[in-house]
Amino acid sequence: MISTAAWVAASPLVVAVYMLAALLTLTAMGALILLWKVLALHSDADRARQQLLQQQQYIQALLDALPFPVMAKDRDGAYVLANAASRRDGGFDTQAIGRTSLALPSQGLFAGEGREPTNRLFHDSSITAVMTGQEQQREIAFIGSNGSPRAGLWWDCPIYTGDHGVVGSLGVLFDITPFRELEAAARATELGLREVTRHIPVVVFTIHRGNDQLRRLAFLAGDLPALFNVDPRDLAETRNVLRDWPILEHVHPEDQASVRKLALQAARHLETHSLDFRTYGADGLRWLHLTMAPRKLPDGSVHWTGYLIDTTSINTYNEALRAARDAAERASKAKADFLATMSHEIRTPMNGVVGMIELLGHTPLDAEQQDLLHAVEDSAGVLLQILNDVLDFSKLEAGNLRLDEAPFDPRTMVDNIVSSMSAHIHKHGLQVQVSIDDALAGMLLGDSVRIRQILLNLLNNASKFTERGSISVGLRVSGDDGDSQRLCLTVADSGIGIAADKQAMLFTPFAQAESWTTRRYGGTGLGLAICRHLVQLMGGSIRLDSELCVGTTVTVDLHLPIARRDVERPPGLSGRHAVVRLASPETAAALAGYLVALGISVEKIPPPEPIRAGLSANLVFVDPEHREATSIAAQTIVVDSHEVSRSGPFAQDDIIHLNANPLKWQSVTRACVMALERINPQTRRTAPPSSPTVPTPTMADNHSRGRILVAEDHPIGQALARRQFELLGWPCDIVGDGRMAYQALIDGNYSMLLTDCQMPLMDGYELATAWRQLESERGSDERMPIIAMTASALDGEIVRCRAAGMDDYLSKPVQLQELRKMIESWMPRTSRLRPPAPSLSGTSGTGFADADLLALNPDLLGVMLETSETDLSLLDRAAADADIDEAERRLHRILGALQLFTDSPLLTEGRQLLEDLRDEDAGTTLQKLPAHTGKLRYLLRDLARSR
Repeated sequence: MISTAAWVAASPLVVAVYMLAALLTLTAMGALILLWKVLALHSDADRARQQLLQQQQYIQALLDALPFPVMAKDRDGAYVLANAASRRDGGFDTQAIGRTSLALPSQGLFAGEGREPTNRLFHDSSITAVMTGQEQQREIAFIGSNGSPRAGLWWDCPIYTGDHGVVGSLGVLFDITPFRELEAAARATELGLREVTRHIPVVVFTIHRGNDQLRRLAFLAGDLPALFNVDPRDLAETRNVLRDWPILEHVHPEDQASVRKLALQAARHLETHSLDFRTYGADGLRWLHLTMAPRKLPDGSVHWTGYLIDTTSINTYNEALRAARDAAERASKAKADFLATMSHEIRTPMNGVVGMIELLGHTPLDAEQQDLLHAVEDSAGVLLQILNDVLDFSKLEAGNLRLDEAPFDPRTMVDNIVSSMSAHIHKHGLQVQVSIDDALAGMLLGDSVRIRQILLNLLNNASKFTERGSISVGLRVSGDDGDSQRLCLTVADSGIGIAADKQAMLFTPFAQAESWTTRRYGGTGLGLAICRHLVQLMGGSIRLDSELCVGTTVTVDLHLPIARRDVERPPGLSGRHAVVRLASPETAAALAGYLVALGISVEKIPPPEPIRAGLSANLVFVDPEHREATSIAAQTIVVDSHEVSRSGPFAQDDIIHLNANPLKWQSVTRACVMALERINPQTRRTAPPSSPTVPTPTMADNHSRGRILVAEDHPIGQALARRQFELLGWPCDIVGDGRMAYQALIDGNYSMLLTDCQMPLMDGYELATAWRQLESERGSDERMPIIAMTASALDGEIVRCRAAGMDDYLSKPVQLQELRKMIESWMPRTSRLRPPAPSLSGTSGTGFADADLLALNPDLLGVMLETSETDLSLLDRAAADADIDEAERRLHRILGALQLFTDSPLLTEGRQLLEDLRDEDAGTTLQKLPAHTGKLRYLLRDLARSR
């Protein structure tokens, strides 16, 4: 153990050692701390360098993402940064960083001739941007990465760093090649447009209206002086601002208001506007066409693009066309008026000619006179047919024919047409077959008059060119959509046929298959042409199939709306059963179609087949040779295909006879009703008034069926009608105007009315309308038939008759056979009349008594002279009183009577005056009438001396 003294002696050294140790310890600790700090600082520096590197990489990535070259320089012009686009499109070398110039590559921004100047341009641009602190822009040309020449916009802008000011510049290259190409294309288009407008009389312009509401002329091309005699520089002021109405004074005074209006409308309404107007150009007055189309831009401004074209030559041509069109329309109207007038004026004497010829045939004549009469009758019929065809075709060609749609019964229509032609067809020894589809609707909507005309033409052609065999008419349904039906109307014959190479020309006007057919069969060649026109007006089609020496079939396809689907049929027929036992399959099928439409079930058993045991039926239809062979307990109806003397069914020896030549809907209906009445007489009380309850009456029975009232204002027409009714065995009364007819209908008891359409005091239309109104007020269940007698060829005449309440019409001249068929069709079968009214014979409108007109032509002339003198006096009074309607009526009567006895030029003059009375300037025409009536009186005196 160390003593205290030793310790004391050694203490300074120990202290020094301990102090040194402590100092070393402190030094080591300081070194460690310093080392730790150094290491910490080094770590911070690494992190800073890493962050700086990341920032540099991020900045580089941002620059590389830009699709255009970007390069940065320092203040001395040395490159410090470049993006990937610089290396790709500009040919920049990464080794150029830090240098003030580049090693110029073969491609890119610095490629091509003049590379040194280009490099110098970039250097000077960046230095200028650094020195001035302002952006620098230059347009340059360079070679793209694909080796194609490009256009670029070089943009240098200074780089600021806080207080250090400008430390460098940033250069950007924008590829403006697409814009320059668009500019070049637009420039080429503009040059081309200007080139075009220099060679044609057109001016193209663009007007721009900005938000300052000023209109500026953005573009103008064309020969403006030629159109307006104006220098283009006079249109706008400074900065292309348009002057107010710069060309208005060069516009024709009559068109200035229209130009002002168009300009105001174009400014207010952003839609296309156009105008034709006149201007005073360099060569005089011109016609211009202006069109302006607006376009609103996103900033609210409006851009108008338009053109002005010289249409002087076109307008001159159009004026010539308009003049030609007006002349054609006037000619067409004059033609239509002439045809309408001629139709009435020609049909009036034809009424007398045909009617008198027909009446003459009922007087005692020897054989030679009969032959001569037949020749005259045939010639008159041909003349009338030609007249009708020419008039119809002329109206079709002029476009004056219009369709008048109304509900009609197609079965009845076919019946009436076939009935009117059957007598003519039977004269040639031909049979007529009719077949109608049971699916046909009860009422269709269409122009039945024109459909009737088509079928009549086809039947007339078939009968004309068929010498033996038969003619068949078929009407079937080829389509039904619920609201309308597609119909197939066929007319087939067994005639001479037509060669295949001649069929196409048959629908051409005035064309026939062979020239010899015209000489042998006659005709104008207009029938099929008229049919084609009418079918096309209805939206249908017509075709012809024919074979020489075999026959011809004409098919008409029509699409007509359904007015009523149910077929109108007498009560008591539905639910009945009929057996059809006929040898002819065609007749059996046609009859079955009618019966099914009547609601009767049908069983067809041909004669060779035996009748099954226990068969029961209400009706049985048999051939004449089998009428005794049937064992069915039913009412027998004999169907005769050779009967031509009677058209309707009749009863004989408890058997009903039905004519099947032709087999008609109305005849089948009447036969069924007659048969059921015999089975059950109680059905007579439930049958409608028009249902046939007795066989067709003879002429002696006509008096019991009621009287007929005839309203006819012309004395000769009255005498002709009276004689026709006498020959037909029908009692009639004749009055001279509609007012007397109306009073006679109220006071008397008539079953039918025949009325002329043009009469004094009350015409035929007013008469029919008034009587239908009276029937409605009385609540009458019976509708008296009203038949119009018209000679007019106007399209709306028949429709006007229907609208007035008339049931049918007779076309003048009224022929005896047509009159008979019309009366038979509409005259009630049973009389429900009060006691007969006193006859009005001898008390007609003119007091004209009964006379035999056939051999009394001098008396006819005397009647005409007497009535015409009265009419002339009344015509003078009407002219003095300025009564245009009365003057027109009297002049019409005088001319209608005179033309039966003379063809004096005064008739032409009178017809012209008659037309002038219908014009607006009728007052002037009234002043010409006294002179004309004086000439007519001299003409009447000459006719009187010639008696």
